[in-house]
Amino acid sequence: MNHSPGFAGAALVPGMPQLLAGHRASSWEALAAATTEVGGIIADEAPDALLILSTQWFTVLGHQFQMDPRPQGVHVDENWYDFEYGTLRYSFPVDVELTEEWAAETERSGFQARRTRYEHFPIDTGTIVAQNFLNPGGKIPSALVSCNLYAAADDLGEIAAAGVRAAESSGKRVFLVAVSGMSSGLTQRWMAPEEDRVEKHEHQAWDRRMLDLLSDGDLERALATRERYASEAQADSQFRALAFLAGTGRLTSPARVLAYGPLWGTGGAVVHWPSSFVENNVRGES
Repeated sequence: MNHSPGFAGAALVPGMPQLLAGHRASSWEALAAATTEVGGIIADEAPDALLILSTQWFTVLGHQFQMDPRPQGVHVDENWYDFEYGTLRYSFPVDVELTEEWAAETERSGFQARRTRYEHFPIDTGTIVAQNFLNPGGKIPSALVSCNLYAAADDLGEIAAAGVRAAESSGKRVFLVAVSGMSSGLTQRWMAPEEDRVEKHEHQAWDRRMLDLLSDGDLERALATRERYASEAQADSQFRALAFLAGTGRLTSPARVLAYGPLWGTGGAVVHWPSSFVENNVRGES
């Protein structure tokens, strides 16, 4: 397979901590297994770094970049603190050199970039969950950017493009990760895992419609449909995660939908785009 310079592939993965639960619903199990599969793909691709956007690390002023070479600590999730999967330990390496070049490239593109480094910075749940499955043992360094709540979708695409340019200028190959959900109709009550379902039928229908577009390779139509999807299905962060990944200009193959299912009433999906064009797409949604 011919590898595009600087680009080792991309993935959309969920960041809900239910994936780490000891007792999991069948959908949680499938999503966890699919995210682990992406981790295997990443290991095979052997990128120099992971470029990660998590919609759970949100900011309101500019785009924030993590400059701590090894964030570590214990994170207590603000929603799931009363569950065994609500307390998360983390420790993973950050490629500070690449992150600095990404921030500088972001500034050259006309955006505000803020460097952040202080002890016990609150790493978000989504990033920690993704690291557990995609980068077990922290063998691959990461570069992390925040999700600006007020940024236009196209702006997030420009941020991702800046990251790929930074990688290319640094002579590094990177795998892009967007940690985000699909529909976000959270179930507002306690329930046993086996009771989990996407609460609103229309949300599930929209989730599947969007995933079908991606697996059919119709990225242009998916992007054109994104705003309506966001409105009709309360999509997580207006599904700007797709715009972020698409901004690389490297999603040239149809996506592989490895899993889809409910996560406490929301829609969760694991989607992978390869590092170069693959003619025969294998669909794997559950």
